[in-house]
Amino acid sequence: MAYLIPTLYVIVSYTFFLLPGLFDHVMELKILSILLPFIMGVVNLITVLTVGRKWTRKTLLNCTLIIKYGLLPFYLIGGSITIGVTVAALFPLPLMALIFGYGILLGASPYALAYIIKSCKEGKHSKIVAILSGICQFLFSFDVISIMILTIKEKHLVKTTICVFGGMCLIILLILLDVFASFV
Repeated sequence: MAYLIPTLYVIVSYTFFLLPGLFDHVMELKILSILLPFIMGVVNLITVLTVGRKWTRKTLLNCTLIIKYGLLPFYLIGGSITIGVTVAALFPLPLMALIFGYGILLGASPYALAYIIKSCKEGKHSKIVAILSGICQFLFSFDVISIMILTIKEKHLVKTTICVFGGMCLIILLILLDVFASFV
């Protein structure tokens, strides 16, 4: 049951831009579907601050991994599209993508911050590591990388983390090759 809300958050984050097209004639539903990831972000925060306080460090880490690893393709593909549009023309889309992307990043951070705080209190990570990791949760890409490092340090799902990191590197390499190929 602890993993239901993080999983729903990932699903909502992928579908929020598809839902407005389903509600062509009802403006209120369009607005609601666009705001859904932000609403789910508040639900994440409320969950962490209430029942999440009783969860173990591993449960919080698993919730964090569901969100961070689940949203990795969203950020890699969305980021490359944003960069591509920015390079192609100065168009307001990159600003909107950045605002929505950052909103989703903020909504994903409560589980990670709760895990970092709990692991620091339990002596698993030092205060310096906790502070740096906490700051990283508000920066694109660094949020995932810092959680990957903490996951490996925790010796939890190490093989999964290495596979996700390898996949992330492969996708970044393919995007860079595509960008360089377009200039040649």
